[in-house]
Amino acid sequence: MTDSTDEDEPECRQCGDPVGSSPEQRVITTVEDETTVYKHFCSDDCLELWEASA
Repeated sequence: MTDSTDEDEPECRQCGDPVGSSPEQRVITTVEDETTVYKHFCSDDCLELWEASA
């Protein structure tokens, strides 16, 4: 496994902030058109807001 840099840190789907290696980050994994899609969130709060708006 390689170390990530700030350049390849994903952004939170809800607020757009960079999602670091915080223990609060959440990742939802789905399969869309036979491709794995990772949706990153910086916290449970952002994940809950995103789920409520879906």
